Amino acid sequence: MAESNTFKYRKLQSCKCSAIRKSSRIITQYYDKKLKPINLKITQFSIISLIAISGNKTMNALSDDLMMDRTTLTRGLDILYKQKLIENVKTPDARKRVVRLTKLGFDLLDKAIPLWEEAEKEIFDECKKYGISAM
Repeated sequence: MAESNTFKYRKLQSCKCSAIRKSSRIITQYYDKKLKPINLKITQFSIISLIAISGNKTMNALSDDLMMDRTTLTRGLDILYKQKLIENVKTPDARKRVVRLTKLGFDLLDKAIPLWEEAEKEIFDECKKYGISAM
């Protein structure tokens, strides 16, 4: 069996993809913590904010805009349906699933925005402190 502490394997610790994914998880947890008082996750916030910005959206359009596979999106939408934050829109083409925010969805988004803005500012300030670009 090869020695596991060789440079060959130690260099894997510098994988850029792993570092970015870890950073993403940390930031996601930070946003989730900020949104917790209103029982919303940042993934759900992303979906409802996109629907609010662009109006009625098909599943395909949402999936493309969020760069999310349809299975993951469907799981997220199911939670939003159960919470009555989104609803289906009837369309002439029954094959297309179109969703929109409900009044409850807009109300929750209105409560979420100040919390999201707080997180945005804090993350930006923290990145600036260390000379890191916060996009």
